[in-house]
Amino acid sequence: MRAERLLRIVMVLQAKGRATAAELGRELEVSPRTIQRDMDVLSGVGIPVYATRGTAGGWALVADYRTSLNALTTSDALAMVVAQSRGVLDDLGIDDPGQAPIHKLLAAIAPSARDQVEHARQRIHVTQGSWGPEPPRSTLLDLQRAIWADRLVSIRYRTSSPVTLELAPLGLVRDNMTWYLVGRREAGLRTYRVDRIRSIAVLDETFERPEGFDLAAHWQAASASYVQSLGSYVVRLRLRGDAVQRTDWVYVRSRTLSEPDADGWVDAVLEVGDEDNAHAVLHDLGIAGEVIVVEPESLRQHAVTAAKAFVAANDLSD
Repeated sequence: MRAERLLRIVMVLQAKGRATAAELGRELEVSPRTIQRDMDVLSGVGIPVYATRGTAGGWALVADYRTSLNALTTSDALAMVVAQSRGVLDDLGIDDPGQAPIHKLLAAIAPSARDQVEHARQRIHVTQGSWGPEPPRSTLLDLQRAIWADRLVSIRYRTSSPVTLELAPLGLVRDNMTWYLVGRREAGLRTYRVDRIRSIAVLDETFERPEGFDLAAHWQAASASYVQSLGSYVVRLRLRGDAVQRTDWVYVRSRTLSEPDADGWVDAVLEVGDEDNAHAVLHDLGIAGEVIVVEPESLRQHAVTAAKAFVAANDLSD
């Protein structure tokens, strides 16, 4: 990853004081030409790197900058590389430093780059996830271009009746591997799935961002509000075998699992939004002898009907 490599270049120069492009290339397993391009990038964002010629020449950081990143820890560096530390660092057995690395980075980098870092942080927010639909790359690139320049966009959005909308794009969020656009219209802030945008036109007109708007904070609040707006539908099941493990894969609002009994059956209480969500959960868990629907009765009848239909469709005895 280029971001990781750029960070490692700064760390190497801080530790060694000076290194040639060839030495950095061997250290990072890339060509000297790649290192040269990386130096141009670092210089462009305000990191004070410079080159000297001669037998003792090479790349270095200016003297008063070399110690400014001493406070960075391994967790800090990894948090910046993966963009969102929560959950990922826990999996690696490393304490989650929260937002501290971002504040350290903003305090450490050159003033000319600080505004650019904050500009990007307010416009791209990524959370970790498992999978999701992939939007067209061209759509994401157009949205990023519009967001960076604070320019209005006109999108053709796919709903039950596709509509054309003009809005101010404030930021992109990837949540559970699905990309979302947070935009402002006359009615206020709205969220749009990027994979449902059928076409986009970046307009010449610019807009003013709402004062005090923070993308990550908005997304956290909006997500919590959405969950609270869902209904509550409680499902009681008896599970065993692989179905128990699959409860970790399905999306539910809450889940409670008992210890297995002598025959390996587990009592499960799952809370979902509505009966349609419950049908989807049953589909994902599977019904091949590993799931018993205890209640509600309507869901049990649905499972029985679905199982009979499956048997009838696959019965080749006739």
